[in-house]
Amino acid sequence: MTQALAGYNDNGLFLATDSRATRFDAAGHAEVFNVNKLLPLGSSCAILSGGAGMSVPLSQNLRRLLQRHPGPLALEETVQFALDVLSQGYARHLEKHGPEPEGFRRIYFVLAGYDPEKPPPGFQLVLLGSEDNELPLRLIPTANLVVMPRNLGMEMRLFKALAGDSTLDELLKMSREFLEKQADLKEEVGPPYYYAVITAAGYHPVNL
Repeated sequence: MTQALAGYNDNGLFLATDSRATRFDAAGHAEVFNVNKLLPLGSSCAILSGGAGMSVPLSQNLRRLLQRHPGPLALEETVQFALDVLSQGYARHLEKHGPEPEGFRRIYFVLAGYDPEKPPPGFQLVLLGSEDNELPLRLIPTANLVVMPRNLGMEMRLFKALAGDSTLDELLKMSREFLEKQADLKEEVGPPYYYAVITAAGYHPVNL
């Protein structure tokens, strides 16, 4: 399971995630490993994957296809392209391997980006997901904040910080503290942690 956070205000957009993941061998035995779940999809767009372990290879495949696409896509076009590619990839995975084990049938993707053609501040968060191997993936309404899995206390803290015009550094510091606390509480959350920001200047990974 992934702990992911993303949000934006006029100062920019931030993303944060842990790296712990679980996969199953042919006999159904679980293996815990670490993987980077936060990937750039272009100069001003990124994807953060979570839930079922298959989410990361699906994100990696999406990035490869976007790199081969003839010409850049606008943010809205990237979202539609991602919805189609991720749904088709997940369908092929389920057809080949069958349903995920009970408790691991949730999969989601946070798409984040900046588009100067959109109304100020020009940032957007889009959540795509499936709760129980349903297909196709569905577009889940969200505003300027995503915390997955949901944590109402952290959501409230970030909501106030975003509304209070907190800087990206302040928001990332809050995210790091939250991830570290979650790792102490949950075996399925763990380091290393990955962070990035998106501003009008583009996507930038951050080391904390």
